[in-house]
Order: sequence, then C-alpha cells, then structure tokens
Amino acid sequence: METSSPANPYRNRPMESSRHNIQDTESQVDSSNVQQFNDGTIEPQHLTFTLQFLEWQGLYEIEKPFQIFINVPKDAEDPRDTNLVFKSVDVKVHDVRGHLDKYTLDDHGFMYRQHSTVVSDFANRNDVVNSYLPEVEALLRRELDGVDRVFFFDWRLRRNEPEVEGAVIDMNDPTTWLRPAVHVHIDQSPAAVLKRIQLQLKEDAPYLLRGRVRIINVWRPLISSVQDWPLALCDGSTVDPTDLVETDHVRRHYTGSTLYLMHNPQQRFYYLSGQGKGEAVIFKNFDSDKRVKARHAPHASFLHPDAKVGRVVPRESIEVRAFVFTYPKGVEPPHNGNPCRKPNGR
Repeated sequence: METSSPANPYRNRPMESSRHNIQDTESQVDSSNVQQFNDGTIEPQHLTFTLQFLEWQGLYEIEKPFQIFINVPKDAEDPRDTNLVFKSVDVKVHDVRGHLDKYTLDDHGFMYRQHSTVVSDFANRNDVVNSYLPEVEALLRRELDGVDRVFFFDWRLRRNEPEVEGAVIDMNDPTTWLRPAVHVHIDQSPAAVLKRIQLQLKEDAPYLLRGRVRIINVWRPLISSVQDWPLALCDGSTVDPTDLVETDHVRRHYTGSTLYLMHNPQQRFYYLSGQGKGEAVIFKNFDSDKRVKARHAPHASFLHPDAKVGRVVPRESIEVRAFVFTYPKGVEPPHNGNPCRKPNGR
C-alpha cells in the first residue's frame, strides 16, 4: 500500500489560477451485501475488489513517466514503450443504487442521470456526430450550471473482448473498439488541458481561459445491464493532489498527458450496480474553479466477481469528452458564442 512517496517534479500540485495557466483483476465479494444478478433484482452491492494503482518508482525523479502508443522499432536505442509500474490494491467500492441523488458533480466529481438516445449504431461515426453529440450537449446544458459553450474533442467506444495478439489499434479512429481501462486515472492533466485549448481553440483561448474551464465526460453502457466490467469512480474530494502523477501519452501526431492515481486509504470509490443504457454517468476530468470540493473524478473499470465468462453479455460502452466553458463575467465573447463542435466529433 502506497502511503507516501518522495517529492518529485512530476507529481501533480495544486493548480495555480491565471488567465494563461488554468487550472487480471480478481475481486472478492462481501457476500452479506451482494445479490446475484440473475435473481431478477438489483440490490446495493458493496464490494471489495482489486484496482490497479500507479506504484511510485525512484526512476520518476529523473525520468518523467510515459506511455508510447505507437510501435517502437525493435532496433531503437530505447525499446521501451512505457516506464509505468502498477500494483493491485483491494479497495471497497460503494454501490450508489438507490441513492443516486446524493452524488453531485461539484461535491463528488460525478453524478448519474437518466438519458435516452435515438442512436442505435454507435459504430457509425455520422450517427454519433450528428445525433448523439447534440443529445449529450443538451444533457450537459440541462444538468450543469454556467454552460456557455460546449466543445467535443473526443469520443471512444469500449467493449470487453479478448485481445488479439499483434492487432494494431488506430487511436485516431474513435469507432475502434477499445478494451475497458483498468488503471485508475484522470484523462487530462492540467498541462494537457491548457495545451489542447491553445491547439484546438487557438483564436479564442485567451478569452476562454479567463472563465471557468471544465472537461466533462459522459459515459454510458450500450447494453441493458453491465455485469462484467463496471466503471468505478473515486470521489474527487477524497483525492490528495500529491497522489496524482502526470504521465506523457505519446501518439504519432500528438503528445498529451494524463494523471495516474497512487493509492491512499482516504480515497472513496463508488459504482452503479447493473448500470443500463439509459443511465449515464457525468464526471469531471478537470475544473478550473478551485472553490468546489471535487475538481475531478479518477476512474477505472473492474471485473465484477459475479461475472462468469460466457454467461453475461460483454460490456459495451461509449464515452464522450467535452470542454464546457463558462464565459468570464462582464466580457463579451469574441464571436457569437455558439457551441463549437469539430465535424468528426473530436
């Protein structure tokens, strides 16, 4: 169990505010609290399960943590594609079923909402961009305060299916099915947030960075009930900033950075048992407002102990990532202030 680590330049620190610097797994069941999925009921289930947390290495004092998502030549001077080391930690996760209204975006970093969609084929890029993203935008405008502009920069499909050895994954194609992400993480580091705004919204960046900036994910199942790989979320108000480690993500055309979480006993995790396709979870990856209790929600998938291979429908899900901007008070936007969405939804 990681309780403390030496100081290092790549651990996340509290974010300073300025106009230019914004802010497998085997589970064990507490059988007294669990009901089988196949008995026709969904009861609150508080589980002790295994999550994958980053384990601090002395190497990180002199070399920034990294992951490379392109093929590294075998004859390269440094053939590594990562220097990350993870460890398994048994963690209790609390089922929010029956208590959904208790959890809020600013107090916990996540919330659940009923949300329907007209889209049936999520592997169809046009259907996602032209129908689903507008539905998600309407959801965000209805459920969040201060939404002046929404900019979608990414969406991803995930499916629980066996890995194919040697298969090449095109990370530039959002219709590519990815496996569930099992390491506890936050999608975007503060530095990555700033870089992406300046890259993709360059003309408006000076104005947008004067207001509130949030990165919001909307995650939903594409099947009737997730029984094998649910999504666990950490209450952002229980996360010590020094337990977050910035890691470079190197792709062929873009290098971003994410945050991996080291375990701390004060962290509290939650999930929604039997989450269905009409139940969306809205959660934060970043919030420049330092007044709120939760500015993010680290998250990861875990293998449900009741899942039997071949006896449950494999999880399928879609997640959408969006900038949500609140304009600075008393300053007119540089354009007409309409939502900005890239044609391909990224």
